[in-house]
Amino acid sequence: MADNTRDSLNDDELSQHSPFDITQLPQSFKTFLDTNAIDPKIYTVEQLPRYIRWNTHFPSDQLPTVDQLQSQLNTDDVWEINGMPGFFGFQLSKQKQPLRLYDIPAYQQHAIFGIDLSSAIAVEALTINRDDHVLDLCCAPGAKLCMIANVLGTEGLGTVTGVDIAAHRLATCRSMIKKYRVGPRIRLYEADGTTFDVTAPSRLGAHRFDNDDDTSEAKKRRKVDSRKPFWAPKTLRHDPGQARLYDKVLVDAECTHDGSISHIIKYEKWGWDAFEKNFMDANRLDTICELQRNLMTQGWTLLRKKGIMVYSTCSLTIKQNEENVAWFLQQHPEAELETIPLVSHLGIPLAEIKRTHHDQHIQTLMDKYCVRFDPLISRTSGFFLARFRKIVD
Repeated sequence: MADNTRDSLNDDELSQHSPFDITQLPQSFKTFLDTNAIDPKIYTVEQLPRYIRWNTHFPSDQLPTVDQLQSQLNTDDVWEINGMPGFFGFQLSKQKQPLRLYDIPAYQQHAIFGIDLSSAIAVEALTINRDDHVLDLCCAPGAKLCMIANVLGTEGLGTVTGVDIAAHRLATCRSMIKKYRVGPRIRLYEADGTTFDVTAPSRLGAHRFDNDDDTSEAKKRRKVDSRKPFWAPKTLRHDPGQARLYDKVLVDAECTHDGSISHIIKYEKWGWDAFEKNFMDANRLDTICELQRNLMTQGWTLLRKKGIMVYSTCSLTIKQNEENVAWFLQQHPEAELETIPLVSHLGIPLAEIKRTHHDQHIQTLMDKYCVRFDPLISRTSGFFLARFRKIVD
């Protein structure tokens, strides 16, 4: 899911693409879809909404209204998402000359940024407070970091730590953070999220945080990883560390991206060879699932007692979603599934949770608390979310 979030959303050509020919899907992908009970017709859904969010680090009196966005985008189809103030969906008009998002004044002035609905809901699911220390283990390309920084605001003492294994993707994050001027509470690390061991900041400028983490968990982490960040403001650049754990952890994991219509359409345009190589090889699929589980495990290790971890993908497969959640619950009896905030208020119909081979109790919990969006049902890109709370040590 991580690379499905885009800042500029500069894929306007995809909103005007010719109908997707599902008969031309590679046989390995057809088998993959059939195995996971995914209807290939999802890729024929056209004109999915796109989404933007206010940059609330921008002066409030200069943030665009719905009317102003309609005028700038040259479309009547702009609306605010229920329960998500400052978050808007829009459809480009087929009757009017469409305008590119990155050409409109609100975007050029950095008063808004593009972010997928899936990524925004994952951030909302963390229920971030202004003093929270947040860890995003798969942070590129940066829209989630901007939103988290916006939610933290400037009144509290909260921070966000972003991690990515690739320097070029972190450079994109850094550029976006600077572009939207949301960086005073953000630090970036070039690291493998499955082994990342840098704890939450012990200070923000002159302010030192009390180390009030639960002792049995914190004591295990007294050996602080002192690696230098890829990028950080002066207030977070030099941290002696004291093994503080994070309040919130987001695992917006790398996946096969089969739920992202725009992602699959691009492969139809560019050719299927890269898709076959990247995702359809059986060993690659196993590697992705192992990566996802390792990210969940490491994120959980860095989470304090009573903290919240959100796991999300833009895959519709059982193995990357329900199977991973069921496995995690079996491995961590101290993990408790919780309701995803806001979902019931969005007015978007949900898909059923898929069946797994795990016991009925776990299946019942997933049916109650996990969330699936299916393009044929929700008219959004497909994605999956689960929210865990650490209830005991």
